[in-house]
Amino acid sequence: MTGEAREQGRRGREATTATILAAAEELFAADGYDGVTVRAIAERAGVSHALVHRYLGNKADIFRAVLSGKQGALLGGAPDSPDILATTEGIVRVGLTEYRSYVRLVASSALHGVPYARTPGRWASLERLIELGRQAAAPASGDEPAAEDLDPRFVVACLTALFLGWAATDSWVLPATGLQDMDEAEVLDGLVRVMRGILLYNLPGLEDKDGEAR
Repeated sequence: MTGEAREQGRRGREATTATILAAAEELFAADGYDGVTVRAIAERAGVSHALVHRYLGNKADIFRAVLSGKQGALLGGAPDSPDILATTEGIVRVGLTEYRSYVRLVASSALHGVPYARTPGRWASLERLIELGRQAAAPASGDEPAAEDLDPRFVVACLTALFLGWAATDSWVLPATGLQDMDEAEVLDGLVRVMRGILLYNLPGLEDKDGEAR
């Protein structure tokens, strides 16, 4: 096989894999993990059941690949900045605009009891926020954190729950609270403001863009 033929084969496999993953994401989002089969994914993608197994493995492998596929995209929406406020805002905005269906899939999977063991196990955006949170929480004096200070991981966990929960329930929560007339820009601005408040209140020494500490 010539180098050109191998390159064409590689590109063909990548394109087919992308088609399979897109089909799987649609089905998992619509029917949940338990409601999807590899055969259904293959049918939606227009390929054989055997090919799906050969390229991606079993259903759990496919699910992990779907969840892994856009992790980098969420973090890529945030500025390359040491500022946890700016990074959080970037992830929230890109996640709820460009990748809303993906974020809803993650939220739906958690709500429907899909074990965490079936996820990629590592989430680049969460790891980055935890890193920045620890930096923000470190006392400038070098002293040990105060006993009442929350672990930055817990603060990030709360933000993540708010983010995923909002993606999963906003279409219900907004009209339930009489806010159905808010446009998307207002909603995003408000959500970012609430998250900034959580960070400023719970990470000692963190300052907002105006230089005011919590």
